[in-house]
Amino acid sequence: MLEPNFRLESAKVRWERFVWFVALMAAPAILNSCGSGSSTTATTPTITVSCVPASVTVLGTSQCTATVLNLSSTLVNWSVSGTGTGAITAGGLYTAPATVPTSNVVTITATSQAQSTLTATQTITLVPATAISTLICVDPDNNNQPSSTVSSGNQLACSATASGGASVPVNWSVSSTLGGNIGSISAQGNYAAPLVPPPGQKVTITATSQAVATEKMSVTITVNFGNKVLQGPYVFSTSGRLPSKAFWARVGSFTAGGGALKGTEDTNQGGTPNVVTTQRNFTGSYSIGTDGRGTLQFCEDTSSDCPQGSSSATAFFRIVVISPQQAQIIEFSSPSTAAANNTAGGEIISQNPLQFPNSGNLAGTYSFNFAGVSSGGTEESVVGDFAADGFGHIGAGSPTAPGQFELNAAGPVPLLATTYSISSNGRGTMSLGGLTFSFYAVSANRAKFIEIDPVPPLTTASSVLVGDAFKQQTSSTCGWGQNALNGATVFETSGASAGVVVADVGSFTASSGGVTAVSMDQNSGGAYTQPAGSGTDNYTVDPCGRGTLSIGTHSYVFYVISSSNAVLQETTAGVIGHGFLAPSQGGPFVDSILTGSYAFRFGGTDAAAPGGNREDFVGQLTSSGSGTGLSGSFDLNDFGATQTGIAIANGTYLPVPAGTLRAAVALPLATSPATTRNLVLYMVSPTLYYALETDATGTAVGVINNQF
Repeated sequence: MLEPNFRLESAKVRWERFVWFVALMAAPAILNSCGSGSSTTATTPTITVSCVPASVTVLGTSQCTATVLNLSSTLVNWSVSGTGTGAITAGGLYTAPATVPTSNVVTITATSQAQSTLTATQTITLVPATAISTLICVDPDNNNQPSSTVSSGNQLACSATASGGASVPVNWSVSSTLGGNIGSISAQGNYAAPLVPPPGQKVTITATSQAVATEKMSVTITVNFGNKVLQGPYVFSTSGRLPSKAFWARVGSFTAGGGALKGTEDTNQGGTPNVVTTQRNFTGSYSIGTDGRGTLQFCEDTSSDCPQGSSSATAFFRIVVISPQQAQIIEFSSPSTAAANNTAGGEIISQNPLQFPNSGNLAGTYSFNFAGVSSGGTEESVVGDFAADGFGHIGAGSPTAPGQFELNAAGPVPLLATTYSISSNGRGTMSLGGLTFSFYAVSANRAKFIEIDPVPPLTTASSVLVGDAFKQQTSSTCGWGQNALNGATVFETSGASAGVVVADVGSFTASSGGVTAVSMDQNSGGAYTQPAGSGTDNYTVDPCGRGTLSIGTHSYVFYVISSSNAVLQETTAGVIGHGFLAPSQGGPFVDSILTGSYAFRFGGTDAAAPGGNREDFVGQLTSSGSGTGLSGSFDLNDFGATQTGIAIANGTYLPVPAGTLRAAVALPLATSPATTRNLVLYMVSPTLYYALETDATGTAVGVINNQF
């Protein structure tokens, strides 16, 4: 009984073991079956697209990226649907079109390069750029009032806004089709005007949307002269006549800024008694108009402010600005009267800051040109040169000795060794030829002089001389020769002959001692002529820069400053005259050269008998370069009788003869009765002309300078 039972149990155990074995064998298969299903899901290729930003302003950009999984290549091809919907690069950079299409939503598609059926899309919304509806510039100095004009060195604050008043982010620019200095504008829209207006006085300020370059707006701004064009230190001089016809001169310096000035001057009033005032302190003020013409006044012998209209003002002037470095000036009447205390003209020159106290600013050989009257009140001219050592000595150790001077064509006379001194404000004193001068240094290359003999309380009549000294520009002492004059040269002189004012302007070509191509115009007390050359005209120059010049019946002596640039004294019998030689550049004269805005000053006499009365005038002239349509205005002081704003309209000019440096000019004046001023001018350069009045009503010679 036990045996069978035993066998039965054994069989049962074997079966259970078999089932367990089968289960163990089946487990891997089951596991493999589960693993096979997971592997199929992981290897399915996928692609996704992202574009940032998803909203783009027209002409804006969005960078799109594609993520490709489970393919051998992650490269895609990009496309954008529709026409006029923008473009996308191979790198996925989308650029919106210039205008929003009918549907403002575009679709970007990325297509797998490895599997073309695998794609993904991203939409981008296109929005128009904010339109600039208003561009406005305001004047911060005038309660932020809107303004389309700005004066020298001032600013306007510009802004661009949308129709709802919101600020539009823009890029700012300023331009002019005529070029020149047009000023600048900041990223914030603050426009800074130049000190001198650009040609045409117009600039264009443009605001361009930062979002889209085609969205822009512009405004035209007029740039005018203003007070800021004059700022810093200046040296000035005037010379002319008192109502008694006694000679009058003043030389000094001042510092200008913001319409106010402060300075020192020396004056010399001829006649008996001869009144000399030295180191006279003054305050003052000035006002510059839109065309560069303006007023200036001094309150002498005071340190108090001297605003325009001050009852303390003692000296009055009219000026016209050429540049921040130069202005022309005439003496004038006060605003309350049309009668001036004297009639005189001159210039204002920017002073170069120097270390004045050490006297080192005058070093080298200087050619000088002084003019005025003798102790007897007759015309006087003195030219020459002096050698300064930079330490207060004239002539000490100089190979040219102290120098020499020539009085009224009497020939050279040696100067004696002497001394000079200079103070911290640039004013100095010097003895030359037995005369005492004060001078005001413009720079190391130039100084303005005025004779101060006798010094009060002496009242003995003395000569009165005023003028300039210029440093000779040569690499070695006494290094001049015949080449000191070379090429086209222009000259001007003024003085007296037979009791009347005589003035000349002209040109010639110099070469190796010979003078050719002579052209010359002369006005002697209203008698206008055109002297001719002789055919054998010539010049000489010694090694130290003294030269002689012969043109027709006219003779001259000159002292060289630089090549073809010299101070000039006329030595023609019966004539006492002084002036300058200057090299001509840019010729011949043609209509288009005279283009832009010009400042001018003339001095001479009217036709009153005997000998004429002194007159001076300054003004501004505009030319389109066509030979017609000259316009402008000027201020006149005719022997103390003053007029302001005399209009010039429809003036003309003509190169005569063609191909030369000469032109004839007619300036009709808006006077009653109507009159015309006729001039002849010679071109020193496109920015400078010597000019002579050719009318029988007077004799005036002057300069015309380009403003812009």
